[in-house]
Amino acid sequence: MEQAIRHTTDWTHSTLASWLGVSVASLYYAHSTSTLLLQLPLHLMILALLWFVIKRPNEHVNRASVTYFSLIILLMTLTSTTLVFIHLVMFTAIFCSHLSPARIIAFVGAILSIYCALSFERWEGNIPWITIIVWSFFCLMNWFVSRRIIESLNVHYQSRQNFKELKATQSVMRAMSAEQERLNLSRELHDTLGHKLTALSINLDFAKRKATSESVKTLSLCHALSQELLEQVRDIVSNQRRETSLLRASLEHVFSATPQLKCRLDLAEKLSFLDQKNSLCLIRFCQEMISNTLKHTQATEIAFDINVCAQQENKSYLVVATAIHNQSEQAIPKKGNGLKGLEERMAMVNGQFTQCIEASQLINKITFPLQLAHNLVGEINHD
Repeated sequence: MEQAIRHTTDWTHSTLASWLGVSVASLYYAHSTSTLLLQLPLHLMILALLWFVIKRPNEHVNRASVTYFSLIILLMTLTSTTLVFIHLVMFTAIFCSHLSPARIIAFVGAILSIYCALSFERWEGNIPWITIIVWSFFCLMNWFVSRRIIESLNVHYQSRQNFKELKATQSVMRAMSAEQERLNLSRELHDTLGHKLTALSINLDFAKRKATSESVKTLSLCHALSQELLEQVRDIVSNQRRETSLLRASLEHVFSATPQLKCRLDLAEKLSFLDQKNSLCLIRFCQEMISNTLKHTQATEIAFDINVCAQQENKSYLVVATAIHNQSEQAIPKKGNGLKGLEERMAMVNGQFTQCIEASQLINKITFPLQLAHNLVGEINHD
């Protein structure tokens, strides 16, 4: 298969109208009742096949194309009308994005050759070359035009998908920037105002102990106010540093921009609060895996597993993220610009990107060293 169809164009009505026209013509020109009765199941089988291909354009493409090819040949043996070639035209349109030019030419040439062989005796040696050439040209031009339409629709779909991912990334970056600014503010409040209020409270307490009876009441009030103010500052700092699972929320935001693909996330709780740099590595990985899955497979689901593992030899930690989609794979696909860019991104953070096949599943994995924040050290060591 050359490429998957990802647009939502509905060709149901035109396909059914074409099928109905061929079926009516073939049944009308049937030579006998027995021929007519033999044609009926063929027409119904073709209808069922067309319905399957329309609703699931990327599934069992080779089997569907060979089956349609065989049904067209069987139908030609039961009718003399050249309108059966409308099925050949539909064949070139339906499978235009999946079959190469050589295979399309082979299919069209085979059907036309078989038709000539079946009709040669009836033609009495007068082969209608003009009719055959016109149908051949029409089929090939229809394949070319349909393929261009599919490619344009796929490009449009990918542009829309990229725009959704860009909007999601912008939202994620704004949230991360706000989170970082909030943490910086809380840190400054704690390190400057908090320390000075603590010193003021200590000095007031000392002054209260050494003061005369006339000033003790005033100093006690000032000391109480400083204590109250210090508690309020601590509460503000605690609220500002209250952690939310920013990484999980960001990834779910990215997933929601891709309704065509069901995304499952298994994120270790201790990694929910990664800093902006580490979180962005994981977000880019997930985006690239989603984009690759949509462009190059017919998978309907992808699972992400993000965890952390300890390196005993140097007492460091690695973030490990894997992505597995639900389409079986037999070989590792060729790396495009997206995967090469992901490798370069991992190299910049001393990490790596790998691919392997296990049990007919393609496993994409990234690993990179984790720069631990204080709030993660105790939790990871405890685990």
